[in-house]
Amino acid sequence: MRRILATATLGLALFGAAACADTEPEATSTPTPGAATSAAAPAGVDKKTACANLTKAAADFKTQGAVILPEMLNPATQQAAVPKLTKLLTDFQAAYSKDVNTIADAELKAAVEADLKALQNAGAAVVAANGDATKIEAALSSPEFSSAGEKVETLCKSA
Repeated sequence: MRRILATATLGLALFGAAACADTEPEATSTPTPGAATSAAAPAGVDKKTACANLTKAAADFKTQGAVILPEMLNPATQQAAVPKLTKLLTDFQAAYSKDVNTIADAELKAAVEADLKALQNAGAAVVAANGDATKIEAALSSPEFSSAGEKVETLCKSA
């Protein structure tokens, strides 16, 4: 019973984080080799575009999390689901952070950076748990991870 409760909490944490995030950024032009260090800073991504990109990243995360959650709830497939969960967190972090350096709105940028820190910490804790469902559940139900995305969600509602 405890394991089911822990895994259910894991699912709530996954969906809570996804609900608070936003969309995946749209592809931009590919920089020319060698130009990355000498190029001027990008003009910036406006708040509305950043929020749309953050929302897409969160929606993708939620969709994929819905597939992994039943595997995490089933003791027979739980161990095999851990690498999928780790990859999901890594992929979500990459999509969520795609525009972070160019978000023009300072408050939104700071909120996304805070979310990314919580995501990195949770991802590291999931890896360190080495398949231990109780430790994974603890990592993904931490106050830091559980509240991730709330400020971004609030800021994006006004965009």
